[in-house]
Amino acid sequence: MTKINAIVGLLVAAVAAVGVVAFGAAQASASSEPIVIPYAKTCDTPTHCAGTAGVGGTLEMWVTGFRPTGNAAQLTLTERITVGDISFTAQMKGDVSPAGFIVLNGTVTEGSFAGAQVHQRSNLVGGTATTTTWTGELRLMPASA
Repeated sequence: MTKINAIVGLLVAAVAAVGVVAFGAAQASASSEPIVIPYAKTCDTPTHCAGTAGVGGTLEMWVTGFRPTGNAAQLTLTERITVGDISFTAQMKGDVSPAGFIVLNGTVTEGSFAGAQVHQRSNLVGGTATTTTWTGELRLMPASA
């Protein structure tokens, strides 16, 4: 049970990380370069994370699927990111590593940059018995890139 709780905590943190990266990415130009959004998030339940993204932005993440795979796990999530005049929702899936990081890939499903691909990496930086804290970055690849 402890391993599952730890994996779920990592999963929630990963989702939050995706949101922060998206905010940073919004600050880039419309060139072919990805928009990079740094983030920090705290997961307060196995299925919910919230935090900051970019400069003055917010990130909220909901884990919609979780499947343990030995010492790791696969997960799916929905993430909502708002930074300045950029606001979007992305659907992502990926892997939670027993080494303390999460890698996710997905697509912006609504809002700014709809249809763009997103990539996120979250790193576990701390936690308690009931929360986990993550930092990372989200890379948004605009559809025109």
